[in-house]
Amino acid sequence: MTIALGTALALLVLWWALRFLPAGAEGRLPLPYLIALIPFLWIPALLLAIVAAVLGCWPLAVAAVVLAMIVALRVPLHRLSLRETYRETHPDTSDTTARGHDEQPDARITVMTLNCRFGRADADAIMDAVRTHDVDVLALQELTADLVGALDSAGIRDVLPHRQLGEDRPTDNGGFNGLWTRLAPVAAASSSAQIPAADVPMIVASPTRNGQPADAPDSAIAFASAHTKSPMRGCRAWSQGIVGLGRLALQRATVVLGDLNCGIDHPSFRKLLAAGFRDASMSALRKPMVSFPSWLAWPRIELDHVLISGGIDAERVETLTIHGSDHLATVAALRIR
Repeated sequence: MTIALGTALALLVLWWALRFLPAGAEGRLPLPYLIALIPFLWIPALLLAIVAAVLGCWPLAVAAVVLAMIVALRVPLHRLSLRETYRETHPDTSDTTARGHDEQPDARITVMTLNCRFGRADADAIMDAVRTHDVDVLALQELTADLVGALDSAGIRDVLPHRQLGEDRPTDNGGFNGLWTRLAPVAAASSSAQIPAADVPMIVASPTRNGQPADAPDSAIAFASAHTKSPMRGCRAWSQGIVGLGRLALQRATVVLGDLNCGIDHPSFRKLLAAGFRDASMSALRKPMVSFPSWLAWPRIELDHVLISGGIDAERVETLTIHGSDHLATVAALRIR
């Protein structure tokens, strides 16, 4: 029995250690799914500790408790990952896009992202959330032409008059992506990143300060709506898409919103962050925001993200239930320095 318990504990440790693979090495089934379940490994570890304690295998019981605590407290996620990939605890203001204009007050915007589940999300529910939370930028994934028409009928043009959609392609995973904003665009593109997934539409716009558009040429923010492939549709393409979004952080202050089909435990996602992005939920809450599936209060996993770069800070992040979607919507209040 001691050998069996020790083997089970060793397997759990190896499972947990998958998060330390090199980026891209997890692009083989079933690794993405095993890594996504790492936050729940404290459950079998705790059960193993109880069994070991009952049988008097105290060293194994203590080791299993330590593993359960590491997983439950997400150590070393908060210490190693924050230090290595986020770098936002004490930002270097010399790297921000707005520091040449200290005389201007900070601008604040609210963004929202939602995977619409093959276009089945309720348009009226989406618009209720947009109005209730005073959303400035809306990013939607898995759109269909019918849902876009339903949003028009629900009055989205009255609230968010500017939009940019990706092209509707048969190779898209569940539908195409889109962006709506109340900010007047200075540039827009149907595809801003060549990744093996749906188009990544982008809108570049300047936030308002004291009710007026910022006039500094470097104050414009790029907003992008992204949906990387599901691992089941191509594991290597899934990893390449996640990492490939990193080039957007090199262009300007950027906000990437969407269902990225990954979480902080995935090495490819941490490589994306290392390219220059910060996760809004980690910045504002110091913990990941879980958003799937919407119909379960627990357990849920981390798939949807608001990523920020440059002189952008996250002040608040929350999730909302939208009828018809299997994802929770993610809403983030951002401050533009």
